[in-house]
Amino acid sequence: MTQRALDDICRAARAVPEDKREWVPMGAARSVLDQMQEIAAAAPWFLPILRERKMPVFDAHAKREAVRLRQTHATVEDCILAAQSHTALLCGVIESMEDEHLEEEIELPFGGGMKLSLADVCMLHHNNMQYHLGQINQIQLMLGDREMH
Repeated sequence: MTQRALDDICRAARAVPEDKREWVPMGAARSVLDQMQEIAAAAPWFLPILRERKMPVFDAHAKREAVRLRQTHATVEDCILAAQSHTALLCGVIESMEDEHLEEEIELPFGGGMKLSLADVCMLHHNNMQYHLGQINQIQLMLGDREMH
């Protein structure tokens, strides 16, 4: 499912005309490039959680570093290449997990704090890509593109 979600979002991002990939709808939403930069950098965040069964340090420095890493991808194609590589690594870790570990829980700092099973953590990258796919599809609609990509 995660690999299919990546394929879907890459196809949708590529369908947006190059000259519109940095367009910010209504001056406040996120551009296609910005969203794809997040997708490019997201999978590595989940690797230590799944491998070590704990959240890595997520302080102000880590947040700044995450933003800096996202911005190293200058084009949608750069983002796609990084996302493909990182997602393949993540999918490999997910595939190698023993079933008995999937119900173990971990605390994450997001959304004011949450406790998730490792099975839920396995789905976070997929869920994030699906969320951003909807946003990219909305941008396509705003640009007049009614074709299914």
